[in-house]
Amino acid sequence: MDNKTHMMFHDEDIREEGRQEGIQIGEESGIKKGKTQAIQQMITITRQLGIPEDQLQQKIKLLFHLSDDEIKALFE
Repeated sequence: MDNKTHMMFHDEDIREEGRQEGIQIGEESGIKKGKTQAIQQMITITRQLGIPEDQLQQKIKLLFHLSDDEIKALFE
């Protein structure tokens, strides 16, 4: 295989790796967004049941292993 042909295959491999990484990043982002929306809906429903806010925050934090900043963002 000459150098030019070798580089063409190499370039295609690099492009495919980039596409796969992009797809993976997009999937991870979508999953995170979906989880966040589900948690926010759960918070809304639980608030309607009259659960105290501080108790609700503690439960959500423990169940989903969230940081204080993440909890704060969810409860704004």
